[in-house]
Amino acid sequence: MSISHSHANTPPIDTSNQPAGTFSTQRLQLAIYLHAAQTLPFLRCEASETGKVRFVFEDSNNIGSQVELEFDRGAAVAATAIFASQKFLRRKMSEALNSNRRIETIENHRR
Repeated sequence: MSISHSHANTPPIDTSNQPAGTFSTQRLQLAIYLHAAQTLPFLRCEASETGKVRFVFEDSNNIGSQVELEFDRGAAVAATAIFASQKFLRRKMSEALNSNRRIETIENHRR
């Protein structure tokens, strides 16, 4: 089984603002693939003020863009790995979004 993906509405990744040695994406399907294929080690999720989540992976060899291209070309990974990674990353997304909401609530109470 392979992940079906479409990125027509996803803007290209701007790698200029990524810390050295990392690769990040807002594309959940790509993040699931990267995690399931164990291509790049997952580091964290970051929630933005707009409510979007960015998945950050370790990329000390700068292969993230190449792996993204392979994914876009239809790379496959075992279904069991996809489902496990989806569950894991959805949990991390929720944690990041909930943490961001708590911070916003605290900041609003201080005003």
